[in-house]
Amino acid sequence: MEKRLRLNIRGTLRFAILLGLVFWLWSFFRSYMLFLLLILMPGSVLVSALLLWHGRNEIRAEAVLPSDRVGRGTPFFFGMTVSNPGRLAGFPADITYNRTNVFTGYCEREKLHFWAAPMKGCRRDGLLSSQYAGRVEIHIEDFRVYDLFHICYLSGCGKTGGGVLVWPGFSEAVDTEKPGDCVEDFPDENENRRRGTDYNPEYEVREYIPGDALKSIHWKLTAKQGRMMVRERLSTGHETVCVLLPLGEDRELNDGLVEAMYGVCRLLLDCDYPVQLYWPGRGEALESRFLIEQGELENALVEILSDTGIHPAGRAREQLAVLRPGTPYILIQTGAYKGAYIR
Repeated sequence: MEKRLRLNIRGTLRFAILLGLVFWLWSFFRSYMLFLLLILMPGSVLVSALLLWHGRNEIRAEAVLPSDRVGRGTPFFFGMTVSNPGRLAGFPADITYNRTNVFTGYCEREKLHFWAAPMKGCRRDGLLSSQYAGRVEIHIEDFRVYDLFHICYLSGCGKTGGGVLVWPGFSEAVDTEKPGDCVEDFPDENENRRRGTDYNPEYEVREYIPGDALKSIHWKLTAKQGRMMVRERLSTGHETVCVLLPLGEDRELNDGLVEAMYGVCRLLLDCDYPVQLYWPGRGEALESRFLIEQGELENALVEILSDTGIHPAGRAREQLAVLRPGTPYILIQTGAYKGAYIR
């Protein structure tokens, strides 16, 4: 953004009133000191504006948030800094920023006032906490640096926002030994093994499903059959379990669903069940990721929390029924059971 020096109307009016008052006092008392002040005041304004313009490339604002993720409901430090490497003068500054939870859509606007001392700048620290999981982001909407008299301000200075992931909790209620303890009507061990074998090869080839990674496409077989085919990694004799995260319009319910999904998928992976996870994504289309390791679950959860979680209620189930007709899946829910097996 181009840096510009703009006139501050309020500051100019205040300075004009002050200058007029000094002029009136001088006309009444005819004091030499007041006459000298009348001369120095406009000159000081000019010098202050020139110093501000001279340091335009060095002044910047930055939001500082934890580099690692934080737990839901856990207070964490948040800082806003204004740097001023200039040696000659300090400047007042105003920062207007938005604090947003991308997943829930919550947004709050705040304004801070700073004094950026020469060579040091300024930093304002505080504590933040989010009762909902999601990606909390700080966007600096407006950053203005004023001269000492607030006659003009500098716009277009560098500004850097930040973000931190607020992670869902993990309910001990789903920390059980088998999926049937937390998923209603989940089939037993024998029903969930592939027919005819107790061991699966490292890869299975199947037809492409929207949301599959491009790197998993089997290009030779795709060219031969004339349709998109992908490799699906397998490590056990279990059938792949489809899991649907039915995000809706209530942010509190969505928060509980994400926590339940996280626990159920962790349990399935611990029990060597490959998981095909579905959730409503951007543009209301179903996103999908194939999970076989805890790290892949973590990455999928990062994607979910970094996008809006507000979607039409019930739409995800309708989409999955069209996308995978007749396929049984775990519907994530809250309550006594964290999921229900839908056949």
